[in-house]
Amino acid sequence: MTHWKLLLVMVAVLSFTACGLFEDDEEYPVYIHVKEYDVIVENGQGGAHQDISDVWVYSGSDLLGAYPLGVDIPILEDLDRPILLFPGIRENGIRALPSLHFMLRPDTFYLSTAELQVDTLKPVFRYFDDVEFRWVETFEFTNSLTRDYDGNPNTKVERTFEKAFTGNYSGRMRVDSENPVAEIATDLLFLDMPGGRPVYLEMTFQTDHEFSVGLIGERLGSPFDKVYKLNLNPTNGEWRTIVVNFQDEITFSQFDGYRILFGLFLESGHDSDTAAVYLDNLKLLHR
Repeated sequence: MTHWKLLLVMVAVLSFTACGLFEDDEEYPVYIHVKEYDVIVENGQGGAHQDISDVWVYSGSDLLGAYPLGVDIPILEDLDRPILLFPGIRENGIRALPSLHFMLRPDTFYLSTAELQVDTLKPVFRYFDDVEFRWVETFEFTNSLTRDYDGNPNTKVERTFEKAFTGNYSGRMRVDSENPVAEIATDLLFLDMPGGRPVYLEMTFQTDHEFSVGLIGERLGSPFDKVYKLNLNPTNGEWRTIVVNFQDEITFSQFDGYRILFGLFLESGHDSDTAAVYLDNLKLLHR
């Protein structure tokens, strides 16, 4: 019995000693908090507004995770390595499609925060230098949505100062019971679009009726092809900004050129005999 008592005492002493050794080595995270951000644009890059919903956090080249804005983010990595914050979006405006914004470069931070403390960061995002802006339309001085695909001269996109997200003008597409269909595309035909890479349409809009956005594909000597990628719901009087990614449509169709297409089709059950879409800050871009 004496031997068993001695053994228990030795185990207890060793356990206590081991706990003491490991307590000093335990690491605690520092935290970063990202609630706000800035986007800086240069001349010719259109408006600065983006709907960034998340930040993707990297330590060097290692992804630590993607987090919604406004939460405390734990960092357990070596603080000598830079922390990169990439802007995250919901691609095509769909909550279930989180993605990096592949046209905006990350912001870099070096942390000096004590363990268990929170460092509030405000990243600044800019477009990568190699981004090609194929089309920028703010409607302030021009309207490049003039190509008619519904065969009705009464339906069109018009510059208007009724509403604008930025500046003084937006583009308005309107239908009514006598002219229930509007299909309008860019007068520009975009050639040599890259396959296998993101091709973004950034757009801000306000609508009281579902409308559609898509592409017209054209090939020399062949009829054009029309495809709508996305139906966008009414915004209840609010402006909404989304990023539409046409990568798949362009990669797998391989037309010679493309036009951006908008469609508005008045539904019989709509609560009014008119419907209107307002468009602003449109950009077509890729790298």
